[in-house]
This record gives sequence, structure tokens and C-alpha cells, in this order.
Amino acid sequence: MHNWNWDDLRYVAALADTGTITEAARRLNVNRTTVQRRITAFEQQLKYRLFSRDGWGLTPLPEAAPILEAARQIDESLSAIQRKMNGASGDVAGDLTFTTTNSMFIAQIAELVRRFQDAHPSIQLHINLTSSTLNLNPRGAEVAIQPSTAPPEHLAGRRICDVTFGLYASWDYAARFKSHSPAEHDWIGYTDGLEGTPANSWLANNVPRNRIRMRADNYVAIAEAARWGSGIAVLPRAFGDRHEGLRRIEGLLDERIATGLWMLTHPDLRQSPRVRAFMDFMSDALSDVRSVFDC
Repeated sequence: MHNWNWDDLRYVAALADTGTITEAARRLNVNRTTVQRRITAFEQQLKYRLFSRDGWGLTPLPEAAPILEAARQIDESLSAIQRKMNGASGDVAGDLTFTTTNSMFIAQIAELVRRFQDAHPSIQLHINLTSSTLNLNPRGAEVAIQPSTAPPEHLAGRRICDVTFGLYASWDYAARFKSHSPAEHDWIGYTDGLEGTPANSWLANNVPRNRIRMRADNYVAIAEAARWGSGIAVLPRAFGDRHEGLRRIEGLLDERIATGLWMLTHPDLRQSPRVRAFMDFMSDALSDVRSVFDC
């Protein structure tokens, strides 16, 4: 019988989820050598390999399936215990982790975070910026403020407002703008977590694939590409309007593109004083500036 411990399973699960040693190390907050050493030692203990290795990364072999299942069951159990313990704290103090997208943070949330810190100096915030749509990690961020068309049903919270989108290009591109046909322009598209967004749907319905010159997985990269003249970008107006290197393009967009801005947490944490303090403050603050997002 193998003498496994939770860390063995945790390393296997992280590598299976991320597909690369570098990303697994980042998730586990260790270095690449530690991940390699732990996985190799565990495979030697088992006397068989768990991953196939190729030029694209690491893929779990069928032999890894029962180990991964056990790892995820343990992880979910630990997550539930951790959330209940965090929620039991009665002091409005301590650490609190929240996640939002890089564009929303730049657009307005960074300013609101500073105001929250002034109101609650005993809470230390940890911010996880993501480049994609809503993904609240049950063992990581306690609160999410992110755009989503359909947030996960197991989370609790509310829709703050809509996030509307506009079309943006460099000042030089905008100065040369003449045609009002999307098919006659170069565009910057989306990859990965942004592919299911309303903005990507608009691109798919209105722009020929051969006119999408490049794609990126986050709005900050897309905005930079547009700033340097790679094409027109579809961006949240709260973010695009603040970008000094971009100018909004009118005349190409004949419909409203929008998605919801949600603030969510796990039900187990909803009554945590830290979480309640943050969500109550940010809910009021975001409602006061909702015109920035839904413009």
C-alpha cells in the first residue's frame, strides 16, 4: 500500500490542470525544480508514469485518472472546510483575496480599492488579475468582480450593471478611417477565455475571418496591439475610453454590445465580516460609478 500524502496528489492535480511545469509551479507557489522533483519522485514510488511528455506540454495518462479524481475530491473537501473557517471570523480584519479582470481593474476598480483601504485599513487585500472571463477559484479568491453573461450557479452575489463595448483604433488609423464596412478593415480578435463573450460573437457575425489580423487573450494586449496600428479592437468602453493611445471609432457598430458586471462569492463566505465589508463597500461604490461601465 502506497504511503501517499496530500501534497503528492496536489502536485499531480496542478500539473494535470495546467499542462506545463511552469504553470503548475506558479499555481503552487514553488519553483519549477520542485515540481519536477515531486512528480518524478511520485512516479518512481508508483513505478509507472502519470504523464506523457511532448513538445506542447504534459498530458495525463489513463493511469493518472484515479489519482486525479482522489485529488479533486480532497481539494473540494478542504475548500469547503476552509471557506467555513474563514466565514466564522467575526473581526473585520485580516487578509482578503479578490479577482477581477485586468481591464476592469485599470478602468475603475483600482481607484475604488484605494477608497476601500481608507475605510478598512485592517483588511489587507490580495488582488488576482485574470485575462479571461469569470473564474472564481474556490481555494483562491474569495470575491470576484468580473464580466460574465452567465455566472456559475453555485456562487452568490449580484449583477452590478452592464459593461458596454465600443470599437477602438490608434489615432493614426482613426484619422485615415473612411469605409463604414467592417469587411474593409483589419481587426484584432480574441482567444481562450474571451471567445465566449458577446464582443467575440459580434466579430464572428460581422467580420470575415481573413480580416482578423491577430488574436489575444486579454483586453490589455488587444488595446496595445490596436494602439500600434494592428487593427480595430472591440473593448469595454470603460477601459477603451481611458486609453490615451486609442480613439473610439463610430459608424461601424450598429448594435449595442454588452455583458453583465457581477460581484460574487461562495455561499459559505457570504456572512464573513471581511467579505461582507468588501462586498457592501464595492457594491455601493460600483453602483455610484455604474455610468462608467454602462455608458
